[in-house]
Amino acid sequence: MLRKRISLWLILLITFVSVVFPKSLEKDLSISLNARRIRDFAVSGFSLVFYVNISNSSSSSYYLSKYDYRFVVNQQEYLRLQTSLSEQIEIGAKGDTLISLPVKITYAHFFEVVKEAEKINKAQCYLTGGMTFSDGRREKGRLPFAFSGEFPIFKPPEPDIVSLVVHAMTIGGADLTFEVSFKNSNVFELMVERISYRLSLGGKPVGEGEIGGDKNIKSLDAKVFSLPLLFEFFDVGKDVYNALHQPSALCRVTGEVVIRTIWGRLEIPFDKSKEIAISRTS
Repeated sequence: MLRKRISLWLILLITFVSVVFPKSLEKDLSISLNARRIRDFAVSGFSLVFYVNISNSSSSSYYLSKYDYRFVVNQQEYLRLQTSLSEQIEIGAKGDTLISLPVKITYAHFFEVVKEAEKINKAQCYLTGGMTFSDGRREKGRLPFAFSGEFPIFKPPEPDIVSLVVHAMTIGGADLTFEVSFKNSNVFELMVERISYRLSLGGKPVGEGEIGGDKNIKSLDAKVFSLPLLFEFFDVGKDVYNALHQPSALCRVTGEVVIRTIWGRLEIPFDKSKEIAISRTS
């Protein structure tokens, strides 16, 4: 009788343990990195998306109920996040499920956190955390993950006014050439689709146009563009006439650079003012 009671108790205990302590998640589920992609690329920042594959080798479905992660760049924590899903994601039996973990990187905040970021071209990053799973009714446990990677730090082209040359000037008008350069501080070539510009001299607008020809700028290099300008003082005003009789003048160039990248198309405004010596060819 006692043996029967012990046997029954053991059967109940084994049943209880099998319910309360289910088979280890590590035997059923595995987490791996499928790909990394840059999305929503803009001058202000971008999203670095980690596409994660969850493989379920068991004959039962699991459900992703929440996840947490730390995003570390150059050994400095940039972001820490904990998310509970309002609708759990089913991880189907005997199959793979792809989910995305996006990290929003805003350059203004990024440069505050990672002090050396403005001086480097690429950043090393790590995404570490864990995913918590349930059977649809109660949680079954948490599996850790850790992924590494890198991403480029985009630097907008830097404009500069190189020179102002007066080829000819009369009481009626002037023939000038502005030289404007754009510096590319990135480790990749800038594929420039269009550069539109507006020029001012002594605070007065004197012309506008679009730069033609080969506009691409090689990596870690600069390209100088010559902008010829022919105008009448009746159109631009007496102040421009007076400014051109000085040894130097305040010049300003504004406009927009349109760049094509593998991550998308960027429209980048620019504005550069500079007091520059006036050169004369006659």
